[in-house]
Amino acid sequence: MPLGKVPYPSVTKDARPDEVVQDRDGNRDQIQLGVSFDGIREAGGVPPDPNASVGSRQIVEITNYDLAVYSKTGATLLGPLTTQTLFSGFGGPCETSHNADIGDPVVRWDSLAHRWIINQFALDETGNTNRLCVAVSSTEDATGEYYRYDFGYQHFIDHPKVSVWPDAYYAAFLGGAFFEACAWDRNRMLRGADADQQCYTIPSPTIPIGSDLDGTTPPPQGEPNLLMALNPAHDSLQYWRFHVDWADQTRTTVIPGELPVAPYTPACMSTDPTHCVPQAGTTQKLDSLSYSAMYRLAYRNFGDHQSLVVNHAVDAPGGVGVRWYELRLDHSRPVVHQQSTYAPGPAYRWMGSAAQDKEGDIALGYSSSSSQAHPSIRVTGRLAHDPRNLMTFRETTVWTGTGSQTGSNRWGDYTSMAIDPADDCTFWYTNQYQPADGTGNWNTRIVSFQLSDCCDHHRHG
Repeated sequence: MPLGKVPYPSVTKDARPDEVVQDRDGNRDQIQLGVSFDGIREAGGVPPDPNASVGSRQIVEITNYDLAVYSKTGATLLGPLTTQTLFSGFGGPCETSHNADIGDPVVRWDSLAHRWIINQFALDETGNTNRLCVAVSSTEDATGEYYRYDFGYQHFIDHPKVSVWPDAYYAAFLGGAFFEACAWDRNRMLRGADADQQCYTIPSPTIPIGSDLDGTTPPPQGEPNLLMALNPAHDSLQYWRFHVDWADQTRTTVIPGELPVAPYTPACMSTDPTHCVPQAGTTQKLDSLSYSAMYRLAYRNFGDHQSLVVNHAVDAPGGVGVRWYELRLDHSRPVVHQQSTYAPGPAYRWMGSAAQDKEGDIALGYSSSSSQAHPSIRVTGRLAHDPRNLMTFRETTVWTGTGSQTGSNRWGDYTSMAIDPADDCTFWYTNQYQPADGTGNWNTRIVSFQLSDCCDHHRHG
């Protein structure tokens, strides 16, 4: 998010104790890491917005500044190059907007179509237009050709998040003073045809994100996309069931609901959530990013149940913890299956991302920092049949930062936990760290791991 800044919600309530804190580490061993390599690095300003997705043969990483394609052994296949390169010859602000005016990118692998979808916003201040530039690969090869789209909006687009669903690609974002949710005609985009969008204003207290499909089992026919946002004033999650009808837009529905959860206080809300997380060797504190449910709202259909995982940053004893949820759908409405605030000892853990493998094992990655430690990358997880509400693997350090960000509070704004579609078992996590004190000299790190030997097994009941 290089330009705008998402406002923090006004929360006027008496803080209630978090009753679901996990204050001790799990009893399983640390996670055994697999492939681990540096991704895009030192590309300029902050925040980098690091995220990546994994396809049948490749990994695509994207930041606010660059895009790169890697093999699954970490070899660079393409780039890093500016994301605008995707729109060379396309014309308009998607091609011509200055790089500083383009960003908030997301890359996703469409596991049903075996395609890549990449988006970023673009500004054309002379024409007073606001765009989301979208590229859909024509094959499973991320280095090949793309169908390109340019969707226009009345207001500045901030913090857009795109999710894959069978009937549409869904996008949610801050548009001016309002939150908006849009559906793009996925079926037409997959074949390069002209594509429409349907957009609706969402009366949300915080940024919504849409349910994002993992695995190759689609949701039941007609299952609406689930948009979800934090409602900290009421200790709840707001949601909307967005079902698009491309034949008759009057039949499109966006139905609201509210899901009570265990009480929580957004990270540092009583002081300053934007200057919250301490770092070693500097008085500069980092943004807690607690204004939003963190990317992704990862969905998976197990056949006998539909499950989603999501997380956000909350106050915890001795610092900040990651509140995570596994939700399940009951007649298209979410219910809490398990929830917990991961805070095993005093530290600040934030900027998380979670996903599930085909067994139902959950992995959670995040940043960790304190006044005695530089920001580092860590992961934890749990197996499907472990006791509920616990991350059972010992906290595992992916990479130890050797510097702090000294000149800006902007960290993130998001990370990504992705599933390898080749086995539906291997997690790939992407985050950032500082190799030395400074600002804009960040590196990203990409790591793979498995939580169980699920590659050669069918899911057990």
